[in-house]
Amino acid sequence: MSQNSPTEESRKARYIIDPVSLREVVSNEAAVESRIEELENIGEPGDAERISWLRMLRRLQEAEELGWITLVKSGGVTDNRQIVTPLPFQAVAGALRLAHVLHWQKRYSQADRLFTAALESAQSEIDNSEMNPVAARSLAAFAWQHLGKLHFDQGQFADALQSFESALVLRQELKSPEDQLASTRQAICTAEACLAQKVKPL
Repeated sequence: MSQNSPTEESRKARYIIDPVSLREVVSNEAAVESRIEELENIGEPGDAERISWLRMLRRLQEAEELGWITLVKSGGVTDNRQIVTPLPFQAVAGALRLAHVLHWQKRYSQADRLFTAALESAQSEIDNSEMNPVAARSLAAFAWQHLGKLHFDQGQFADALQSFESALVLRQELKSPEDQLASTRQAICTAEACLAQKVKPL
């Protein structure tokens, strides 16, 4: 087994998307803890995945600190945590992960700035690349999806719906994996229901 291979326990690390809150919910916390430990032992190559699992376990302070570290390394922010504008494309994925953590901390303005900077960078890459910018389109789809969730948690259901629909267009164009398409369709249905009922999410 290679250093990066998950153990039998950590292979059980899974999550589902709650259809009401649209948030990831882990199904086996012990397995996720095991996976986090493995990723920490791997070092920098495991940091991206580790941020996500830390967030899902609501270890948000740890996730945030690691998010800033990785974003600095990718050139997305300065040492004093100022976002570099325009955001370099190589920093987009890290910006999305950190913005998602800030969102869960209810630091909505900061999260919005990072999501928007990431989306603008991905869109610029799409517009200016002479090759097929699959990676840029994929990251733009993630940016739209999570920006939609940010709006959703603030009760801005019309904006959320628009963002989810933008994500779905990109994911359909890319023929993205079915789980990604399903999560976006689910988000659209939930946002439409909340918009129709004019209720705030749980």
